[in-house]
Amino acid sequence: MASGVLTMTARAAASRTPAALSALLLAAVCAVGVAAYLYPFLLADAPESSVNPRTGDAPLLFALVLSLALLLFVAELTRTGMNAKVVSLLAVVTVAAAVLRVPTLPAGATGFFFMVIVAGYVFGPRLGFLVGAGALFVSAFAVGGFGPWLPFQIFATGWVGMTSGWLGLALQRPMRSRRRLELVLLAAFAGAWGMLFGAITNLWFWPYAAQGDSISWQAGMGLGEAVSHYWSFYLLTSAGWDVWRAIGNVVLVLAVGRPVLDLLTRYRDRFQVRFD
Repeated sequence: MASGVLTMTARAAASRTPAALSALLLAAVCAVGVAAYLYPFLLADAPESSVNPRTGDAPLLFALVLSLALLLFVAELTRTGMNAKVVSLLAVVTVAAAVLRVPTLPAGATGFFFMVIVAGYVFGPRLGFLVGAGALFVSAFAVGGFGPWLPFQIFATGWVGMTSGWLGLALQRPMRSRRRLELVLLAAFAGAWGMLFGAITNLWFWPYAAQGDSISWQAGMGLGEAVSHYWSFYLLTSAGWDVWRAIGNVVLVLAVGRPVLDLLTRYRDRFQVRFD
């Protein structure tokens, strides 16, 4: 009997190890992304250059995010419930999200974020991050999206999928009997990310953009002043486009979110994907 207890304890510890490693890798890749966005604000001065100032660090960031994402994927493969069928399903979802980036809705909105958000909501934060980051990378081949901005977009899209997974952890069980409210909350979340994605990704170049004293960043300015300048910059540049992205996300979730959620949930439960 004692040997049986020891065996069960060893199995439980072995099952927790890949989960802890996955959580650590996800935290690491997120930390790298946050540092990549914020480190220019710590410089004594923003250098002026005739070429994009992030072309020097973009290759390193690209290598880091891909390496850490690959390690996260390998760690997920070692977890209970991950098998060839699950990997195939996630690959299909990732490619579907990438394909949805090609056809455009009004003002450049796409169905790309809809699929990333729904996938993250169903499969959890770690797999959600992988779907978001992978879909952005794959879609770059189709839309010609390679440039110094790419690693920053990969980080941000991964965060879309990751936070969608957190939302799924918080809502799916409590909302089993309130499916309409669940869909409305998911639509509101998708709309918020329609605005946040543009607001976040603009930061990759904003510290170096000298476009006027009231909308540019200057070394030494306080946090309140920096936020005020950035808000003015955001309203004048990408806010109008982001509104359309947010509207597109909300409409897609309300229109087709329920059947897509049910489909992915059915496959997740059938393949016994661990949702955490």
